[in-house]
Parts: sequence; structure tokens; C-alpha cells
Amino acid sequence: MTKEQIFDSLRQLGEELDAQGLCGEMLLTGGAAMCLVHDARDMTKDVDALYEPKPEINQIAAKIAERNGLPADWLNDGVKGFLTPTAAKEDFIALKGLRIQTVSTEYLLAMKLMSSRYGGRDSEDIRFLFRKLGITTFEQASKIVTTYYDVNTILPRVKYVIDSILEEQWSKGKSQLAPKEKKKGLTARIAEARKKVDAQSQEADKTKSRTKDQNER
Repeated sequence: MTKEQIFDSLRQLGEELDAQGLCGEMLLTGGAAMCLVHDARDMTKDVDALYEPKPEINQIAAKIAERNGLPADWLNDGVKGFLTPTAAKEDFIALKGLRIQTVSTEYLLAMKLMSSRYGGRDSEDIRFLFRKLGITTFEQASKIVTTYYDVNTILPRVKYVIDSILEEQWSKGKSQLAPKEKKKGLTARIAEARKKVDAQSQEADKTKSRTKDQNER
């Protein structure tokens, strides 16, 4: 979808909500945010968002898809798995019948890092957000991720993606490679958190076992 198609589809969505006496709320993320909010690219596959009222919006979105020749899932909430209660939100635009917010630049970067694999569109978006936020070190990038996501949920690939993109920027003279001890920071925090969870799980198993033994006596 082009920027024009996204805006036109959201405008139609708002107008139809308004005609039904409703006012929708939408939180824009992903590629649509990169296109509309950050002007980072011209197109995206779909519109990733959370929205209410969900049943009515889904029904209207299906009509818009059929009318405009768009994919059935042009508007979807598949991104909800990466949104946390700590999501930082900002007002974006108010259309007739539809108020649209977006996540902050920092939170969008954290989401991109959590969901990405190195290479392709996600990496291009991350490079753009690194430049926009002035991120030149591993420590800066990892701090943003751990601000919004529990370390227990952060996979090792996040460190790999950060490292890879900073290595690229370093080769072009646009980043600072952090000392090895600092680059180990995120991985160490993840390992420490998981070790703690494992220890708690083992202790819980021991407690259950002791309780079972006592009940059998």
C-alpha cells in the first residue's frame, strides 16, 4: 500500500464510523508508522494497528478492501503480540470519525528490534530509526529495548541485529563500537534473568515434591 492508499483508506474508515455515530481509536505501528509518521518509505504491506471498536472497524475495513481492491487483511492487529503495557504513545492525526495515535520513535525501534531478523525491510527501518535517534553505540540501543521489554522476553537475535547494524555503520564511520564488556551487557542481563527464573522453577518443584512426600506419610 502506498502512503496515499493508506491515508485514503483510513479517511474512508473514519467517515463510515462517523456515519454510524461512532468515533474510532487507533494506535498505528509498524510499516504504516514508518510511512506516514516518519516518512521513511513510500509503501508498506499492510497497516499494523490496535483499534476500537474492533467489530465495527473490521466490518468497515472488509468493505473498503473489496471496494478498493485491497488485501482482505490490509488493516490488522497482528502486531498486538509485540505491544506491552509500557508502550509510549503520541497523538498523530484526528480524522473525521477516527482519532489516530502512534507509538513513540523509541518504542517503535524497540518493537522493530524485538520482531526483526537481520536483513530485509526491518533492518532498513532499524537503520533509519538509529539515525533519527542518534544511536551510535550498542549500549544506547540495548537501553531502549530493556526500557520497554522484560529481559526474559528478549531473544539473543536482538543483540545480533544491533551488533550487525552498528558494524555496518562503524564501517562507514557513523557509529562507535562499544568495548566487548559493554556489548555483553544485554546478553548477560538476559542470561541472568533466565537463570533466576530457572532457579525459581527448580525451587517450586522441590516445594511440590516435599509437600507430596509429607502428604504421603
